[in-house]
Amino acid sequence: MKKYSVYIVFKNGEDYQFKTNTNVLLLQPMHIIGAEMIMTKDQYGINLVQVKKLEVVEIGHGKIGEIIRA
Repeated sequence: MKKYSVYIVFKNGEDYQFKTNTNVLLLQPMHIIGAEMIMTKDQYGINLVQVKKLEVVEIGHGKIGEIIRA
C-alpha cells in the first residue's frame, strides 16, 4: 500500500502535516455550505477554501504534486 505525506499551509499562515494512504490530489471535493471538503480514508478532512498550498509526497518516491491557491 502506498503512503503519502501531506503538507498544508493555510491562508491564516498555520501549517499542518500528516501521513495517509490516500493520494489527496485525486480526491473530488464535496461542496458543503461554502466549504470544499475532501476526506481521506483514514478520516483527515481538509477544507480547500482555507488552503493556500497543499503538497503531496509519496513516501520513498518523492514529491508527486501540489496545489497552490490565491
